Amino acid sequence: MTSESRPVTFLLALPCYNEGKRLARFLPGLCRAIEKSGLQVSILPVDDGSDRHHREQYRNLMESHRDRFPFLLSMLHLDSNRGKGQAVYRGWASVGKEEFLAFADADGAVGPSEVVRVLRRIAHDPQASGKLFAGSRIEDANTRVERNFLRQLTGSLFRIMVRLLFGLPIEDTQCGFKVLPRTFFQSHKSALVESGFAFDLELLYRAREAGLELVPVAVNWKEVKGGHMTAGKSIELILNTFRLRRRMGSRRGEMAQRHKGTKAQRGRGAQGAQRGEGSRKARKER
Repeated sequence: MTSESRPVTFLLALPCYNEGKRLARFLPGLCRAIEKSGLQVSILPVDDGSDRHHREQYRNLMESHRDRFPFLLSMLHLDSNRGKGQAVYRGWASVGKEEFLAFADADGAVGPSEVVRVLRRIAHDPQASGKLFAGSRIEDANTRVERNFLRQLTGSLFRIMVRLLFGLPIEDTQCGFKVLPRTFFQSHKSALVESGFAFDLELLYRAREAGLELVPVAVNWKEVKGGHMTAGKSIELILNTFRLRRRMGSRRGEMAQRHKGTKAQRGRGAQGAQRGEGSRKARKER
């Protein structure tokens, strides 16, 4: 643990939009894995404006599990579909004072054992408070990624585009599993405005801007049928990525201009001080 006196605590948000069936397959196993791990994790499902049928499925699922698993919090219901990013942020802001905030996709593509493995790693990292941990679907010697060829191809092309536009030290920016310190979110939540699938990019960019180390963590990942990333959503993500780049570039330009202005003011102040010193010396010589 990062502290010998007390356990590290986590709040894990599960954003859900019409995820009744997939959440029912993922949540029970996740709860059992968390219970067995001994980690201090609160699980918060967030309903991002799902339809009535799925809300009923959520209700039945929560009623059958909350008594057994006290760390499973009451589901947070948003009044309309606000996008994955806003569902995650609303969840993080709504409850608790856990030290670390996380989210995982409700489809269970990153399975319960992988969630526990990564959280345990963070709990034992004494430097974790200065890092953002990002799940990565880039295979290493110990992980396996299972997805169809088309999704793999489009993901590779998107990674190239993101690397050229943002230069982030994270190859897979879109994996639906990330963990970060609450202190960062509290300080920067007003700047986190992306609501759709591009919210991951903004979150990573802001974290790097704030000085957090971005740490990719390879995870076992298996594609689950029924996802929301359609062709239309893919196009929307690409357009939002370019829009985000323009917005970040504009902000960086404004910051540079302010920095330039501050340096100019300091330069004028130094010149004024030099002139004043020169005048005092001239008076003494006379």
